[in-house]
Amino acid sequence: MSGAAMRDAMRALSWLVRAVRGWGPSPVGTRRAWRRRAELQLRVSGQYGPEWWEIAPAAAAILAGLGGLLAGLVWLWLHVGWWAALFAAAVLACVGRAAVRWHRARVERRRRSAVCFSLEQVDAADDRAFRAIVGRLLLRDGWTQVRGVRISRTVVHLVGAGRDGRRLGVAFERGVGHTDRAAGGRAVLRPVGDASRLPGGVEAGPRPLFLVVSSGAFARERVVWAARNDVRLVDRALLQRWAAGEPLALLLDLDLTEAYPNAS
Repeated sequence: MSGAAMRDAMRALSWLVRAVRGWGPSPVGTRRAWRRRAELQLRVSGQYGPEWWEIAPAAAAILAGLGGLLAGLVWLWLHVGWWAALFAAAVLACVGRAAVRWHRARVERRRRSAVCFSLEQVDAADDRAFRAIVGRLLLRDGWTQVRGVRISRTVVHLVGAGRDGRRLGVAFERGVGHTDRAAGGRAVLRPVGDASRLPGGVEAGPRPLFLVVSSGAFARERVVWAARNDVRLVDRALLQRWAAGEPLALLLDLDLTEAYPNAS
């Protein structure tokens, strides 16, 4: 065998070994080492998930339970009648549906409780943090594409969208100085924008929802203006309940099928 053929054979053998072992050149080392580092980072952050032997007992129990239910239905079909098996299957389907709905409601409660704020946090927040709090509450309630839109040098609105394409516009008012807690949360308000229309460049969908969110109370003139312009007001009392976990649609008595996309 010539020297060139020997080099080609050795090169092919080296490539085959790397392919079998999963090795290959990488800017930061071998692929296996990169995978090990990524796995270690996931384990340290708690995002790796369970190992197969950790979920094997639960999987076996589920399969055994399904097998037992199927065997029970077959026994009813053979020894009692088809109607008994059908009735038992309907009962099991109802119980399973109720269990799934209960589990979803529990998960939803946990998800909502993870995004809650107190009035102390709201009062301590500056304008940017206040908008961030409201944005997180909107995302929690199922609104998507929530982002800030600058209206002027000092005015920023939030816009968003529902699952049905309905657009959302949010303006803000903050209390000047400290809120007079003895007066029921009333404060002198500093207007920071008009929510009677969506900002420029944002296409309005069917029946857009306009909000003005305040950390204080609204004056009578503001309430009259909102009623005339079809704008919903969220004052300090509603903000406290909303931030505590209650859905905004229920607080404002909105149409759940349109204004609250995550109500189903």
